[in-house]
Amino acid sequence: MVYPPRIPRPLKRPEEQHWPSPTPLPVAPAEDIGKILKMILDRLDAIEKRLDNIEKLLAQTRPMP
Repeated sequence: MVYPPRIPRPLKRPEEQHWPSPTPLPVAPAEDIGKILKMILDRLDAIEKRLDNIEKLLAQTRPMP
């Protein structure tokens, strides 16, 4: 028995995925927001200092041949 050639199916595109809508921030007093931003900046400064130390240590090591 001879079968007819298969006709390729059209490619199906996955449904477009959309970003979820942003969650509104809770209402907070300006003082609290200022404190939170200060904490974030302090943590970023600490991270930057650690990265600087790591960079210095890596610069001191000799590359392996």
